[in-house]
Amino acid sequence: MSGHDPAGAILFLSRAVQNCPVSRSDDLTRALYYLGIALRRVGYSNSAIRSWVTSHKMKKRKHTRALLDRFCNEYGMARQDCAVQDDWQAFYSIQLTRYLRGFKKRTLSDRSERSMIADIIRDAWRQLQDSGELEGRTAEEKYEIFQNTKIDFPLFYFSRLRDPVVRVNFSEGRKIKPGDSCPCGSGLQYCCCCGRNPGEDEFAIGLF
Repeated sequence: MSGHDPAGAILFLSRAVQNCPVSRSDDLTRALYYLGIALRRVGYSNSAIRSWVTSHKMKKRKHTRALLDRFCNEYGMARQDCAVQDDWQAFYSIQLTRYLRGFKKRTLSDRSERSMIADIIRDAWRQLQDSGELEGRTAEEKYEIFQNTKIDFPLFYFSRLRDPVVRVNFSEGRKIKPGDSCPCGSGLQYCCCCGRNPGEDEFAIGLF
């Protein structure tokens, strides 16, 4: 797609994905693969990861796996410039998901709500950083800490906030860890497949 308009390509490829029969799995996985490339080129990196994961789950391909290994971090999100930014992105995603699910919303209502919630989550993040609890931890350990960090959003109905669903491997009788192979059989780690965290560009359009 070099030299072409990626925004136009997204429109074309999105229609191709929507209209392609599931029976034509080769065409569908190919369209999802190129859709991910186009999305990344216009700055929707997490939506690109989502597209590549979906493509890889349908049909395992080396070039799709190579893109995921290159651009996906240990939280199943678009890789940032440094580990601290990766951690913050994951923490923000987990807390924002909890907030939105608690009120059965798909996205934030307006800019003022977005700003307020971001400030609250950022304050909790700074407190967590200052505590030193994250020092020397693996991404998997940090993920557990992020999940266990509860924020009391200052709304009179915050008690409705629900915890995320606990995923369990029933054959082994234990909770699925982020670094485990995904039970769906994709060959990817759970945190990079069915258990991946959505990014900000996905929240913006209600994809989580």
